[in-house]
Amino acid sequence: MTKLPTLYSATAELPLHTALSFVTGGCALLTSPAAYRVSRVVDGECVTPAGPVDLSAVYEARAFTKDLELRWLDGRAVLLTENEDLLPDTFEQIEPLPFEEVIETRYLVWGSAASGGSPAPGWTTFVSRRVGAIDIPVTVPPDKSGAQLVAREYVAVEEQHGNAHVAEERLIRFKPYAPAENTR
Repeated sequence: MTKLPTLYSATAELPLHTALSFVTGGCALLTSPAAYRVSRVVDGECVTPAGPVDLSAVYEARAFTKDLELRWLDGRAVLLTENEDLLPDTFEQIEPLPFEEVIETRYLVWGSAASGGSPAPGWTTFVSRRVGAIDIPVTVPPDKSGAQLVAREYVAVEEQHGNAHVAEERLIRFKPYAPAENTR
């Protein structure tokens, strides 16, 4: 039987730009009243192909690398990781989450890679009639047409009744994707 990793977490009250410094090199999903943006995190700053993102109106953010996820909501930061050494000493540790199974999962990014090149190196524009266009920090090669957001789900079992449920999820990365051929 394979030993399961432990999911560690810690929390602190921090401004967003300070919290983002823990996920430099990662991606961020940013929510503000007027926009939803996907960006790269560079030295505590969120950057898109159009340039730096104004974080003043952002009220919720999820930023992630392959090893660590930051969740930030109105000044409260939570870090999730399987590597306890990545948690800063200045954060308040939260009791590790007990779980029974880890499931690798993927979410399909809405739309198809736009033809005609990327908005910047390492980025791809995805378009759909319903959503419009959105830039995602992933390079989609010519033999692919989509992208996925890779995540890990941590499945726990409720002690009282024994039902299993996804107790937590940690975002990992974007990756290129080729939809399967329609076999009908």
